[in-house]
Parts: sequence; structure tokens; C-alpha cells
Amino acid sequence: MENYAKFVATEILKQLGGNRFIAMTGATKFAYFDENGECGLFFRLPSNFAMKGINLVKIKLTFSDTYLVTFFRIRGTTKKEISKFDNIYCDQLESLFSEETGLATRF
Repeated sequence: MENYAKFVATEILKQLGGNRFIAMTGATKFAYFDENGECGLFFRLPSNFAMKGINLVKIKLTFSDTYLVTFFRIRGTTKKEISKFDNIYCDQLESLFSEETGLATRF
């Protein structure tokens, strides 16, 4: 399953814009995960860079072939969920990310 989780995370990053997304947002510390067969991608954003203090994003591919996207703010040992969106399609990922964080993913 590890290879599948890595594949899913790579595809999510491609759908967000790949290297362009990384350059435009300053995203770092990418990690893939597998939660009982539902795989996805975690990544960090620079502190005080995004709206609402969002500095951690979790994108999970669900069994319905849609995404569950969760935005967090982490300060020290405290992790606070800022917003959560279910049933997001791949073509909605970039716009949802931009709306929630205020960060552009393309010119």
C-alpha cells in the first residue's frame, strides 16, 4: 500500500500545480499517508503567510473518488482545525486552496 499512497500523493500535487504550486505558495514538508485505504497528502505552509493562520493542509482521496480537504493552524503543540471540505473534485482543488488561504497557485 505504501507505493499506492505515494502515487496518490504525487497525483494530488500534480493536480494542485506541481512545482509551480510549490514555488507560488512556499509549501514544504510534504508527506503521504494511508488511513485504512484512503490515501493522501499533508504539507506545511509558511507561518503567517496564509489567511486565517493556516499552515497545514491535509488532502485525502476518499473511496468515492473525491477529496476531503482540511485546513489547520498549528502553534506549538496545539493543532486547530480551521475548515474542512468534503466531496471536492480534482478540478476544484486549486480554487478551494486559493479561496481558503488567499494564496495564488498560478499567474
